[in-house]
Amino acid sequence: MSDTASEANERVSSERERAAAAVLYEGARVIVGDGERVIDDCAMVVRDGLIEEIGPRDAISSRRPRQVISLDGRTVIPALVNPHGHIGYWKGAGADTANFSADNILDHLRRLAYHGVSVFQSLGTDRQDTEIRVRDLQREGALDDEDLAVLYTAGSGLVAPTPGSDNGGPFFAVDAVHETTSPQDARRHVRALAAKNVDAVKFWLDDRHGTKARLSPDIYRAIVDEAHLHHLKTAAHIYTVDDAKEAIRAGADILAHLPRTPAPDKELLDLLTTHDVAVFTSMSIQRPDGDGWLDDPALADLVSAEAIADLRARIRDNAPQPLFDTVEAYARMESTLRTFIDAGVRVVFSADTGLLTQVPGFAEHRELEALVSAGLPPLTAIQIATQRSAALLGLTDRGTLEAGKRADFVVLHADPLEDITNTRRIESVHFAGRPVDRARIRARVREGWNS
Repeated sequence: MSDTASEANERVSSERERAAAAVLYEGARVIVGDGERVIDDCAMVVRDGLIEEIGPRDAISSRRPRQVISLDGRTVIPALVNPHGHIGYWKGAGADTANFSADNILDHLRRLAYHGVSVFQSLGTDRQDTEIRVRDLQREGALDDEDLAVLYTAGSGLVAPTPGSDNGGPFFAVDAVHETTSPQDARRHVRALAAKNVDAVKFWLDDRHGTKARLSPDIYRAIVDEAHLHHLKTAAHIYTVDDAKEAIRAGADILAHLPRTPAPDKELLDLLTTHDVAVFTSMSIQRPDGDGWLDDPALADLVSAEAIADLRARIRDNAPQPLFDTVEAYARMESTLRTFIDAGVRVVFSADTGLLTQVPGFAEHRELEALVSAGLPPLTAIQIATQRSAALLGLTDRGTLEAGKRADFVVLHADPLEDITNTRRIESVHFAGRPVDRARIRARVREGWNS
């Protein structure tokens, strides 16, 4: 049966309204984020924060929207997702306990958004539940700022006390992590975290080169078991291959770093693949790459000249070694990364943002560079920082640029497949189809330089 005149008019009106509400981005090279697909001369229709249709420009079937944005000559990648860093401590040129505050957490979330990072998980260094409160306000829609990365948090992590000394937690947060001395106490702390709906549980297993006390096996097994009872993933900070094996046998879901010594053996590879354990990359924090990256104009957007000078002095004072660990340890990490990729280990992005030289937002791009420098193809590095990291957080609605997913994407002036540092050449950032106001963030951050 054919439409009546009124029905036909309503249908046409509805189609026009839908077309007016949509935005068509056309002409860019789009890197989908799955490690394989690249769409040249792409057309992407975005409506109500989602990608409605995406493909070659001549294959798009939707009615042409009223708003069309040309991206000829640009490259588009999914927004980055970083499931491992520490938020709220960085200010100026480094991390310090005195800097931690809700305002500083929000400042970091803006910096992350500015640099195209859409989701950030802080692992284990919350104090007085400040991260949890900010996260909850954000999820309730109670924050008055939309230009923020989405915050995930593990609350306060667990570590063994070291008699007569600071514990083996992060140097800037040794008083924020929970010192646990028994399986019963560890379970109580994990239950308290679960009651606050944390997004993961973090514990520090290694002994910091023999200088700190280690968690005993009965304690870290209790941590993992209790976390799993509450359907929470556990991340174990490890250093050696033996640490990694112990954590996996205890049931840990994530190794918070690549093991640095010795080279991984078949037993470790079998454990990692059989149990599908994720391993965070955390390369750039140890990379002995000098101070040339401090001259990148993208860094100067949100970091003052004074802070850059301070960072340069710290790096040069420590050269030729990196600020953390040794050149030899880093070479082993690069080799281990390649071994893991070849073996099918679930390698996941981590910039360990927020300490040493890991400037919030910019560190994520340094991590991409470190992965490619270690031998990974740029497509794989981008996949690790988008699809794989989103999947680790259970985010099925983002991480790749596909129909039905959130329109979280970054428009670049140049192609990162030719030079991975081109991920820093950002023209615009879009979260759920909405452009992030980068000019406003830049102005707000720079106002704070003089305060």
